[in-house]
Amino acid sequence: MKTIKYLVTAVLLSGSFWSCTNEWDTHYGADSEVVNNDQVSVVNSSAVDYLKSETDLSNMYTLFQETGLIDQMNGKEQLFTILVVENSAATRAEADEERVYLAKSHISDASLSPSNLTDGQRVLMWNGKYINVKKEIEAGVETIYFQNSKVTKITKVNNGYIYTIDQYVDSPRSMYELIESLGDDYSIFRNMIVSRNERTFDKAASLPIGVDNTGSTVYDSIFVITNPYFKAQGFDLMSESLTATMLIPSNAVIEQALSDARASLNEWGLTRVDSIMENWIFQSAFFNKKYVKQDFADNEDLTSIFSKQWRTTIQKVDLDEPVSMSNGVAYYINSMKIPTNVLIYRLKDYMKYYELLNETEKASYFDATNLTYSKTATEVTAWSGWPAAGFPYIENRVVYFNLTDNTLKEFTLNFVPFHYKDLTAGSHETTPYLIPPGEYDLCLGFKQKLGHDVAVAFNGEYINTITASELTSTTYHYDRGGQGYPEGYDTSKATDSKKTNYDRDGGKVGVVTITGTEAVPVTITLSCPNMDTKTSTLFHHWCLKPTKNCY
Repeated sequence: MKTIKYLVTAVLLSGSFWSCTNEWDTHYGADSEVVNNDQVSVVNSSAVDYLKSETDLSNMYTLFQETGLIDQMNGKEQLFTILVVENSAATRAEADEERVYLAKSHISDASLSPSNLTDGQRVLMWNGKYINVKKEIEAGVETIYFQNSKVTKITKVNNGYIYTIDQYVDSPRSMYELIESLGDDYSIFRNMIVSRNERTFDKAASLPIGVDNTGSTVYDSIFVITNPYFKAQGFDLMSESLTATMLIPSNAVIEQALSDARASLNEWGLTRVDSIMENWIFQSAFFNKKYVKQDFADNEDLTSIFSKQWRTTIQKVDLDEPVSMSNGVAYYINSMKIPTNVLIYRLKDYMKYYELLNETEKASYFDATNLTYSKTATEVTAWSGWPAAGFPYIENRVVYFNLTDNTLKEFTLNFVPFHYKDLTAGSHETTPYLIPPGEYDLCLGFKQKLGHDVAVAFNGEYINTITASELTSTTYHYDRGGQGYPEGYDTSKATDSKKTNYDRDGGKVGVVTITGTEAVPVTITLSCPNMDTKTSTLFHHWCLKPTKNCY
């Protein structure tokens, strides 16, 4: 156990001394901690009288008096913890409204002895903000800090404790106050948050002041600002009880991230609505934990309150200049990248277009060995699992091939995923998909009871073999099984009786990785080394679903 040293400098009447012995023992037990400020002066005086009598604290007393806090303390029969600075440090000029905030930053309705203060403790001050207590070992003893202010002296008065500190407490604003105060250079991020506020009439807090000519009560109205969008995540922006982290991007950072994302999408031949990218920017910026610099070093991914992934090794945050908040900490973002797995929800397309291709295209996209085209057939007519929400009608149409030579009992198909686009006058256009670097789930669809194994390779690397027995299940049955659904599809709201069969990713074959820095065409190789008695096969679709490592 650590011990605590005290130097009693006040001269006490013996009766007064013994009358507070029990309290003294409670606060200053022999087995308490050591503090650097080992002059704990005990005075037989109230906090207000002590402040008034100390010439070195006259500026602080004046601040409390002129802001009405002396009257408030005199009117309260309770204990206090008061933080004060001596005249030499009490020189900050403040506007009138800021003087009240500053003064209230230094008084708390609690009597906190040094032994009752713990490292990391939060103390609620009269301004409604929490300040942090920090204890550090200096020269073998513990030094107390309130926020950024070092304690140099401790005085026990009749109704609490007065801590002399070396500078005014920097009493931080709350998260929401910080958001509101962001300047024009941060207006995009600020507006992303405040635009989701709601202003509601608080009838309970509003006073009736009359009746209008219709007989309705007229109120001296009070309105409350809330943000239900964040509250739905259990995160009240206006609450002082949060312990949170916020990441703040400037307009320049946001605009650059959006510009880079649009350029990438254009290179890949894909599109993404701006709202999805913009939403990710602010949804990835709030966390329900207070993170310090080391947390960003120790964790590759942090998960926001909206379940968005923040990859610390990719995103650049100024961790050396944290912004203290009364309910957490904020950091400014130096640069950010909208992840590939946000820009791409999934890549999925069909093999049914074979019959529409010219011979050159067939050879480019369907490089087959021992396969001859048989037919293309619609086996499930077009339907939608949730038509009222705009989910399109999709058919299950498959392409059939026969073995060219039945005696070989095997085939190989090197398939290059491609876009197919109808043009005017019956013409069309095809281009290979350019797949960005990263990690993906590879999913495929065939038909239930296909009757033979399918070995799968990706860009020449063997991935997995789907056995004939696995293909008896619905996992690889067109795109009616397996994993995933189209973006925004909600099976709890979809209306079709077969809604859980609608437009799925298909059966997961394995995880594939595209290396390098450029988006490239890919090749999916499908083969069977032993067709046994089967003489035909069919194909439905392919799907690449970005994983969290496709960032």
